[in-house]
Amino acid sequence: MEKIKMAKIISVGNISLGGTGKTPFTIMIAKHFLEQGKKVCVLSRGYRGKIGYDTHVISNGEEVLIGAELAADEPYMIAVNCPGAIVITGKERIKSYEYAEREFAPDIYILDDGFQHKRMKRDIDICLLDHKRPVSTGWMFPFGYLREPASAISRADIVVFTRAENDTIPEKTAKYIKDKPVFFSDIEFAGFYNEDGKIEEDMKGKNVLAFAGIASPYKFFSFLKKIGVNVASKKIFGDHHIYLDREGYSMMKKAKDLELDCLVTTEKDYVKLTDDMKQDTIYTKIDINLRNRERFFQILDMR
Repeated sequence: MEKIKMAKIISVGNISLGGTGKTPFTIMIAKHFLEQGKKVCVLSRGYRGKIGYDTHVISNGEEVLIGAELAADEPYMIAVNCPGAIVITGKERIKSYEYAEREFAPDIYILDDGFQHKRMKRDIDICLLDHKRPVSTGWMFPFGYLREPASAISRADIVVFTRAENDTIPEKTAKYIKDKPVFFSDIEFAGFYNEDGKIEEDMKGKNVLAFAGIASPYKFFSFLKKIGVNVASKKIFGDHHIYLDREGYSMMKKAKDLELDCLVTTEKDYVKLTDDMKQDTIYTKIDINLRNRERFFQILDMR
C-alpha cells in the first residue's frame, strides 16, 4: 500500500505585541522551499484586510488575485515577494488549510503569525524574540506587551532572536530555551525602491520626511538614520493603517515647505498607498541576515 505523503507545516510567530520581523522571516522561509521546487502555501489571518476574515486566495501561485486595496498588507506583501507561493487569508486557519488541501495540495504550509494558534497542528514551531527586549516588561496585555506568559517560549521548537547585535542569549529567556536550537538575526538593508523598481541614487545625506504605520515605527526611523538618511520630519500612523490621498497631499506639502528631498516609508506601508502617493514616495526593502543560516534550514528540511 502506497504511503500518503503529508505536507510539512511550519509556524512563524512570537509572544509579544509589536514587530519582531515575522513577515520578512516568512518570506525568507517561503523562498527557501520555492527554490527547492516545493509547492508552498502561506496561511495568514489577514488582519485588517478589507475583504474580511473568510477564506480568500490572495495568490494562487501563478498570479496575485486580490490587490493591496482589499487584502491585508502583510499577506499581500508576501504574495508580491514570493512569486509561486500560494497565499491564503482567513480567521479560521484550519478552514483555510482544508481549502488549500482540496484546491492546491501544497508540500509546505507556513503559518504566518501562528504561535498562538494552537488548534492548528504544526511540525515546527518557530518563535521570534526581539533580542533587546525579548519578554518586554514581563507583563501580559493590557498591562504589558506580551500575548502570553514568557514561559510559552518553552513551546517553541526553534527560537530566533531578531535585531540581534551579538549572539548572547538574554538572561530572562535562558531558562525557557534550554536544549533548543537558537539562532540570531538582524536586518540587512536591500536598497531603496520606487514604483519603477530599485533606485541607484545615493540617499546618504538626503533630507526626508519618513512615515510609517507599523508596530515599531521608531525602529524604522532609527534604521534610516543608521544608513545615513537624515530624517528631518516624521509622521506616525497606526499599525496596518489604510492610507488616503489627502494624507499623501498633506505630507507632500510639508516636505515641500521644509524643502526636503522626498518621502520615505517601509515596503509594508508602500503596498497600501494610493497610486498618487506611490508616485511621490520611496520605500526601503530589507532582507533577514540570519547567522548560521545553513544549519537553520537544515533543521527545517529534516523535520
